Amino acid sequence: MFAIFFSYNRHMGTYFDKRNRFSQPTKRFLHLTLIFCVIFSAFFFSGCKEKVDYFSYVSELRDNIFVAETEDFCLRIYSLEKEYPYSTDGIKRETEKRTEMHFLAPSGNKNCTLSFTVNGKEYGGEMSYDNVKAEYYYSCTLDVSKLTKIDCAIVYGEEEVCLSALSVRTETTLSPKEALAKLREAESELFTNLTDKYGFAGEIYLRLLCEDSPYYYIGVIDRNGNVTAFLMNGETGKVLARRQG
Repeated sequence: MFAIFFSYNRHMGTYFDKRNRFSQPTKRFLHLTLIFCVIFSAFFFSGCKEKVDYFSYVSELRDNIFVAETEDFCLRIYSLEKEYPYSTDGIKRETEKRTEMHFLAPSGNKNCTLSFTVNGKEYGGEMSYDNVKAEYYYSCTLDVSKLTKIDCAIVYGEEEVCLSALSVRTETTLSPKEALAKLREAESELFTNLTDKYGFAGEIYLRLLCEDSPYYYIGVIDRNGNVTAFLMNGETGKVLARRQG
């Protein structure tokens, strides 16, 4: 650019004046060129950051929860996408869609199997018992993120329990992408500090939670493994809590 600039001025006869200084036309041209370079650079690097797809750095995603409860039993089903191998190191690896089922029963001393159907295909099998969490557990490679209900038949010992687990998501629940966009607006400095022309130097955990109403847990992990965690209202996108650790 500057070679073209000097060549242009030499041919125009305005390269130097008698006092060996830039002439007025040259000064004006140089001034305009520098302004253009500054504006172009700001636009270019700003555009690079705007084009970063932060959602592509989500290495753990829980985007749907299904719940069914009776007086004696509780079934929770989670739609997940996780990286493998799983590591909190700020680097996203390849992810896989999974479905996890957690079944609470009066005791864990009985055999427990389940079966369910998604898109005309049957799934299920024997559930393992987790002594620490005191619940039965089943997992498979399956995407149920778009479903609103999952009907399950569970054989608990000699008893068969039929449960319809309903999604906790409603029309007012933010999507995971919307929740992350809300956090970026509220925590722009955090994302800016971890972003350069090469992209985002970290990974993101994004989990839908549900107690009395939907929430999101969002964890931003840098390359040193430091986690900045947020609790967000799942409908308004308001950040309710922030923790560094």
